[in-house]
Parts: sequence; structure tokens; C-alpha cells
Amino acid sequence: MKKIKWPLLTSAAASIGIFIYLLSKQSLTIRSLSDTFFIVSLFFLIIGIAMWIMSSGFFDNFQRFMKNYFRFRKKNEPKEFVPFSEIGKAHQLYWLETGGILLIVSFVSLLFYFL
Repeated sequence: MKKIKWPLLTSAAASIGIFIYLLSKQSLTIRSLSDTFFIVSLFFLIIGIAMWIMSSGFFDNFQRFMKNYFRFRKKNEPKEFVPFSEIGKAHQLYWLETGGILLIVSFVSLLFYFL
């Protein structure tokens, strides 16, 4: 339960924010609710997928090449660097779980729209 705590809290806060936003615009319909949840979930999913791709090691060779190329210009720069695959490993699941929860809510509200 501890792992899923922060994505659930973030999803709940985003849901409350979406409801307040739609109430203030006076357009609280099931379709607008589904659309807004989908757009907000895309924000979280895009960040999570980008971190997932970076943590796979896909960009590590490119990063090493660029560091070696620009190191010739600066001799005082240290040779050690943190690869992209180590940067987002810890938090990628947070973004993917939050986006997944909001996407499921979007699909459920879309299902209610068509019923």
C-alpha cells in the first residue's frame, strides 16, 4: 500500500482539481469529464514514458559521445557523468501509475457516456 499511496493521492488531487475546474466553467458533463481526465492523464503518461525510455539506456551512448566531444574543448571537466539511465529510474513508476489511474477513470466515464 505504501508504493501506491502517492499516485493515489496525486490522482485524487487531480480529480478534485478537474471537478472544480469543470464546475467553474459550468460544463460538468460526462463527456467533458472524460475528455479532461484523458488530457490530464496524457501529461503524466508522456513524462512517465519518457523517463522509462531514458532508463532503458537508449540515450546513454549518445550522452557519452556528446560528453567526449565537448570534453576536448574543456580540459578541466571531470570525466565522470551520471548516465540518463540512472536519472529517472526511481520515479518513473509514479508517473506511469498516476497517468494509468487517471486514464482508467477517463475510460470509465467514457463508458458511462455511451450507456
